[in-house]
Amino acid sequence: MATPLIPADSVFGIVAVLGLVGAIALWLEGRGIGRRISGVVMGILGGMLCSNLGLLPFASPVYDFIWAQVLPFGLVLLLLHADLRRIVRETGRLLLAFIIGATGTLLGALTAYGLFASFPQAAALSGMFAASYIGGSINFLATSRALGMDAFPDLQAGAMAADNLVMAGYFVLLFSLPEISALRRRFEQRAAGAMRTAPLVASPAALPDEPLRPVDMLAVLGLGALICLFGQWIAGLTPFAGAPILWTTALAVATATIAGGPLRAMRGIQPMGLALMQLFFVVIGVAASVPAVLRIGPVVVAFLAVLIAIHLLFLLGAGWLLRLDLREIAGTSNANCGGPTTAAAMALAKGWNPLVVPLILCGTFGYAIANFIGIGLAHWLGA
Repeated sequence: MATPLIPADSVFGIVAVLGLVGAIALWLEGRGIGRRISGVVMGILGGMLCSNLGLLPFASPVYDFIWAQVLPFGLVLLLLHADLRRIVRETGRLLLAFIIGATGTLLGALTAYGLFASFPQAAALSGMFAASYIGGSINFLATSRALGMDAFPDLQAGAMAADNLVMAGYFVLLFSLPEISALRRRFEQRAAGAMRTAPLVASPAALPDEPLRPVDMLAVLGLGALICLFGQWIAGLTPFAGAPILWTTALAVATATIAGGPLRAMRGIQPMGLALMQLFFVVIGVAASVPAVLRIGPVVVAFLAVLIAIHLLFLLGAGWLLRLDLREIAGTSNANCGGPTTAAAMALAKGWNPLVVPLILCGTFGYAIANFIGIGLAHWLGA
């Protein structure tokens, strides 16, 4: 294998490339072909190009540090908006739809595991994908770390690439779901008054109008680090391998619930968390050998096709029985599979303004619970 242009021990060189690739992917997300390909997918592809073309190494202590230390920190930042009291108070029937969708994901993961149990690391993949399709891609990353999948970089990268491919196609289906005439005729008017008036808000990925202040940035860094410190300390008292992620998740959600008001007044929490997550996606791509991804990807796509088909069928069936609106079903499925960012973007693009705030809250609730469900499922299946 040829020596990469930037050596594995060049911290500044590697971080420079990772940061620039992630930034370019986010910048392209709203331009041209980037409107059809998410910033996550472009970040992964950009990372794959950098390593497979010889610019970056496939493995480096820098990547190890990002996985071990920066990942839980970024997850904590995003969870500092997961105020459980507000979620329960403001989501109403959408929270019920979200829980139904999460149940469908869990059933889909179990079914897919039964069909693909002989595939390498099938139990861990079931847990990772259950987490990803309950809370979004950041839970895939956190669960992957907790289950030790960074020891299998080709499998991990192939799974992530397949995940994004399937998710991109599924989002296209969700956008058109309420316009499918056969479904619309059966669901129309079954949830009278579901689309209540609610304020129009920005996507959680949007940057605040006000400039970031040094005091906010320092407070965010200090609080996030403190939660990670206590989470790791408590985890050290337990033998469970995935305990650090679970404890930091629990502490972050508890902090957000107890101090929701002061945290909402702090600027920079969400943008910093989203930026760190984008960095992780680029690292996922960098660790991927293209030949290995091509060997692994097709089987994982089939695995995910089973999972997501059962998720949607279960949600549609339960939604019919509970008289849910098709727009609620499509929006909450998006919140399950993509998280609050994609769900809010979909609602805004479709003009479903009353659903924007509840979908953001449901997606944030998914952030909070998906790690526990995914890691628990994987260990129950024998990972």
